[in-house]
Amino acid sequence: MIKTWGIIGTLKHFLCLLFGITVMSASVALAQIAMLGTSPISSIPNVLSELTPFTIGQWTIVFMVVLITIEWFVLRKNFTWANVIQLVPSVFFGAMIDWFVGVFSFIKPTHYWVQVVLTLVSVVLLAIGVFFEINSRTLMMAGEGITAAFAFYKHMQFPRMKVRADLTMVIVAVVISLVFSHQLIGVREGTVISALLSGRIVGLIETYCPKLTTWVTDLAPDTDLETNSGK
Repeated sequence: MIKTWGIIGTLKHFLCLLFGITVMSASVALAQIAMLGTSPISSIPNVLSELTPFTIGQWTIVFMVVLITIEWFVLRKNFTWANVIQLVPSVFFGAMIDWFVGVFSFIKPTHYWVQVVLTLVSVVLLAIGVFFEINSRTLMMAGEGITAAFAFYKHMQFPRMKVRADLTMVIVAVVISLVFSHQLIGVREGTVISALLSGRIVGLIETYCPKLTTWVTDLAPDTDLETNSGK
């Protein structure tokens, strides 16, 4: 019974990861349609999609490969297959973004307040997706992987490094935008809103939905866990 629950629990965790990435993909797609800027992690692919014929999903996959490559330079001998396998959820993430862009193509925001509403909805969806991704405790996407790599290298706490990583990505996106288009595209108030609110919303979910958090993080029911620990 314990072994069975372990298999079911592991499957549940990967399904939570899949659900989280799917919701995050929908979030990025809505944010792009709103045209007020995406989350920091998607800001560079979003700008590049505005400057080239390639889609935001395609650029997301390329960007994730670049991040994993940087992880290799940072970690060196500590770089393992766990880092390489980050490409799997990252490719799925990029593909799903383009799929949702097609699904939401009927949405045509003609007023600024509609853009704001879409942006806020995308931020909430992003937070929900991040909550499931992180608490699934399975695979890490390259966006979090690069933060973890630098946190390890700099001996810094992950949350502090996450702020620096997000800020760096936004700055790079702004520079690319200004250099190649001579104007600010792809990075706007929505990017700032996402950076300020998404993490806080994740914290609210964990605080006010403890049963959900416990359900996502646990591999098995408490009774089985107690039996297992007593063996």
